[in-house]
Amino acid sequence: VQEVPAPVAAPGEVVVDVERVGVCGTDLEFFTGAMTYLHQGHACYPMRLGHEWAGRVRTVGAGVDPGWVGRRVMGDTMLGCGDCRRCRRGRQHVCEKREEVGIRGGRAGALAERLAVPAGSLHALPDSVDPVLGALVEPGGNALRAARATEAGPGDRVLIVGPGTIGLLVALFVRAAGAEVHLMGATED
Repeated sequence: VQEVPAPVAAPGEVVVDVERVGVCGTDLEFFTGAMTYLHQGHACYPMRLGHEWAGRVRTVGAGVDPGWVGRRVMGDTMLGCGDCRRCRRGRQHVCEKREEVGIRGGRAGALAERLAVPAGSLHALPDSVDPVLGALVEPGGNALRAARATEAGPGDRVLIVGPGTIGLLVALFVRAAGAEVHLMGATED
């Protein structure tokens, strides 16, 4: 645990008071040193993890709608450059120059009291979504994309390999689409 300076909202950014943060398998890979980004030069220690989060906007930087202040939010993890062909097509998650909150490019994560992120990465959370569920929106989005890719529906059978958080969320989405779901995972003996 370290004391760090409070973040300041740069132009186009907001500062969020973090309410909840999830711990992802990616975070565990960083902790053990197994994360590929460390070996590829996309990330290095020291770093602050935390890309699955929910909070409330505290301040906004220049050029940001002040209506964000006080709103409950979560945010995208992958932040593209905004200029390349991939970003212009809405595929910032595969931008070669992307930053990833708490993962890649030196952008600090949410395992702190406050977090600075681009306003364009925010998604408002309704009051009915508590902070714990708000922090699950990011992995839930990954799971929903995977579930939709199966194109499964009534009468289909789907095997989900890996009953971690995202695997379980995929199973729930596929089951909600009407498919029969099976889970498979390894156990330690």
